[in-house]
Amino acid sequence: MPMDLSSYIEKLGDEEAARRFGVKLRTVASWRRRERKPRPKQVPKIIKAAKGELSYEAIYSAPSKPQ
Repeated sequence: MPMDLSSYIEKLGDEEAARRFGVKLRTVASWRRRERKPRPKQVPKIIKAAKGELSYEAIYSAPSKPQ
């Protein structure tokens, strides 16, 4: 089963995840902290960059951080 996005980013590190996903470091950090989730148009690139370790369901199924 694929891991969730936050765990994947923790495994890679914020800088490497930002480089692979083509987004800003601040964006990756907010995803890791579960403050935000990627926009739907970003998800295919994230899944491709993760080479099977992430899925659409894994990215969106993890709960967001409570406000």
